[in-house]
Amino acid sequence: MVKEMLFNSPLFLFVFSPIMLAVYFTVNRKYKNFVLLFSSLVFYAWAEPRFIWVLLGSALLDYWLGQIIANNEKRIAKLAMIIGIIGNVGILGYFKYTNFLMDNLNHILLTINSSFSLPVLQILLPVGVSFVVFEKITYLVDIYRQVGKTAPGILNYLVYVFLFPKLLAGPIVKYHDIEDQLVGRSETLKDIVCGVKRFCYGLAKKVFIADTMGEMADLIFALPANDIGFGAAWLGAICFTLQIYFDFSGYSDMAIGLCRIFGFRILENFRTPYISKNFTEFWRRWHISLSTWIRDYLYISMGGNRVTRSRMYFNLWVCFLLSGLWHGASWTFVVWGAYHGFFLIMDKLFWLDMQKRLPSIINWTITMLFVIVGWVIFRADSIHQAWSFVLTMLNPWAQTSQLIYVPNNVWFFIVVGIVLSLAPILPRIKIINQKAEVILKYGRQLELGLVVVIFLITITKISAVTFNPFLYFRF
Repeated sequence: MVKEMLFNSPLFLFVFSPIMLAVYFTVNRKYKNFVLLFSSLVFYAWAEPRFIWVLLGSALLDYWLGQIIANNEKRIAKLAMIIGIIGNVGILGYFKYTNFLMDNLNHILLTINSSFSLPVLQILLPVGVSFVVFEKITYLVDIYRQVGKTAPGILNYLVYVFLFPKLLAGPIVKYHDIEDQLVGRSETLKDIVCGVKRFCYGLAKKVFIADTMGEMADLIFALPANDIGFGAAWLGAICFTLQIYFDFSGYSDMAIGLCRIFGFRILENFRTPYISKNFTEFWRRWHISLSTWIRDYLYISMGGNRVTRSRMYFNLWVCFLLSGLWHGASWTFVVWGAYHGFFLIMDKLFWLDMQKRLPSIINWTITMLFVIVGWVIFRADSIHQAWSFVLTMLNPWAQTSQLIYVPNNVWFFIVVGIVLSLAPILPRIKIINQKAEVILKYGRQLELGLVVVIFLITITKISAVTFNPFLYFRF
């Protein structure tokens, strides 16, 4: 049973949100951050109360270390920063990777016929810990680099860390990007309307497209490798490709929308990544807050572009290998990260120059084929399953050994998902442009009506189907 108070749960939509918003917009402005912090702690603690003390304790330590970094000479400041980074990485390592390490060591011991084995601990993973840890590291590093300032008070810092819209699955926000908003912000009617619309669009993307695609992807990936044929393999791969995009971008839409309601403007996390014509462009459009974090806090720290070309390529590959590991304690994630790192290196070596001589449709097709194969690796339960799945996708003669029923709504939302994913590059039809001019005259009223209809239909589906958590809460 899912205990998290997720954005697509009736508990959040009909209990937490109305009460929280009523209190927030009723209290005096000087108490709004208190309301936000208390609500965020309740929101997080609902899933597992004991973990809130771990994150609170580490946040208080980081706030104190930030003061030391800002107010001492460089040697002491650097030591305080290193302590903070080690502490945060230690939290992530213990909760997320201890059992992964134990399992692999036991496998090695078994291979050499050792009778000794390490105990596998029952360690639960705090939801959202990967995102919280990365934000807390940015705070310390930015103070040390003098590109950010310390929070003016512990309340502001804790609101930054625990702000509930972004708490569980990002986007990863830098403190200096919202520090002024933490101190003084206004919640206008325009902000509230825009925020509500963005939230509703994100909720619809999750409930209709992501969940529908997820059901079919789960069905196909659960089949034995020998039972999957060419068509079924491609159907599963395409469904998961759409699922992960609309699930994660839907969450980001909801997070950005909720923040907008409270007067916060946080940066976009997705910009139609499936129109990309190479992997470099893909990572400028996909999970933007993670790719910029990797660049600013890992790649640059390893030397960035200031090293030899061979070292630069190696650093880039290592950064994305680690980004794969950040997604989860599994070799499939490691391979997925290394896979993307490899294609980013190929971009720099020759592909960005070569593709200038090719038609855009060829560049897009090649990129998307490799992106889809990457998502198969990401989704697979093991390297063996990923390999078998990809081989089946390359074999047009492979037959599915059992009948797979594909409901009409799956085909419908595949088409909807593809159209929405590729909208910026799809050809414009003259009659549609003419209709668009008419729509623009009444655009605001029509959009508000559309949002209401979408929300009501979405709520109806939420009430009628099994609850589906967000994919990225596992990471």
